Amino acid sequence: MMVDDAHASGVLGRQGRGTVDHFGIHGRVDIQVGTLSKAIGALGGYVCGTRDLIDFLCHRRAPISVFYLASAIRCRDLHCGLRRSRNRTTVDGAIWANTRFWKKELGLLGFNIGGQTTPASETPITPIIIGDGRLTMAFSRELFKEGVLGTGIAFPTVPKVKPVSAPS
Repeated sequence: MMVDDAHASGVLGRQGRGTVDHFGIHGRVDIQVGTLSKAIGALGGYVCGTRDLIDFLCHRRAPISVFYLASAIRCRDLHCGLRRSRNRTTVDGAIWANTRFWKKELGLLGFNIGGQTTPASETPITPIIIGDGRLTMAFSRELFKEGVLGTGIAFPTVPKVKPVSAPS
């Protein structure tokens, strides 16, 4: 079994340990992959698996910058330290309260955040679905100019969807 933890690392499970912990499937997953660019706040991703799989990937991947690796380790340490230093219930509660607020407000503004042309997100990762790849990337650039990191993702990384009317 393989688990893609892109939307669960740092969020789901006890102290953000991910999907495997959330569903209690320890020891039943052969490969686990995820991103460090969402809840962890770094760049890159990870693969967990058998020693043979990791050796295979290490010999066939592009070299990784030591700076990416160092930033990922530091972000992980900060993330884990935050969860240990505070009451876990308070941190987890704040994540989900902020998520509910964010999704409600985006919906009130008329943004398609899933549940219309795509399934609704069940994690704090909240898509704003524009429907047109070029417009999505332009929207992402404008957010960045305003100091908001909203990474645009377009086809073929995500399926093409029919555009819905944007908020006025």
